[in-house]
Amino acid sequence: MPPMGVTGRYEEYSTKEIQFIETELKDWFLQRRFAMERNMALKKTLDENNFTGLSMANSTAPDAQKVMWSDLVQGKPELDDTLSANAKQMKADMYTKMFKDSTDLDHPCRIPGATYMRCLSENFKEKSTTRQMKCMPSFDTFDACRKGVMQQQAQALENALIKQDIADRRAKALFERRSILLDTQS
Repeated sequence: MPPMGVTGRYEEYSTKEIQFIETELKDWFLQRRFAMERNMALKKTLDENNFTGLSMANSTAPDAQKVMWSDLVQGKPELDDTLSANAKQMKADMYTKMFKDSTDLDHPCRIPGATYMRCLSENFKEKSTTRQMKCMPSFDTFDACRKGVMQQQAQALENALIKQDIADRRAKALFERRSILLDTQS
């Protein structure tokens, strides 16, 4: 093989670099596409089964469940004094069932939440002020746990967006480098 000049070596190097860049861009594209399809499939499955998530983004969930879910996630599950004793007991049971169905045994808020729900269920006959006095310590623990989980999820979302932004910026730089190399070859 005859020795190559500087121009021949540069063209060979440029061709290999373009191939490398194209492989990296394909990987980036496939990763983004796979993540999008996975997330859309998860959302569809969750929507079909009436899962709302912390943001309550499922428009097909019944309004009563949305209100109760909002109380569990953001507000304070409480029993109105205007309800009858049977209605209070039923509402406390609904809160408890919804909470237990939405958390597994490893969930960090399972124990404090179940403690508060048990307090509501055991004291449903009491007046609101008496019940609040009895249940406030367990609610404060549950509320602190909920806020911690929400903060962890917000931080995880922010970190994921940062990683995605870094990957997107790298892909943009690779695409620009590829364009420059293709221009020098022509």
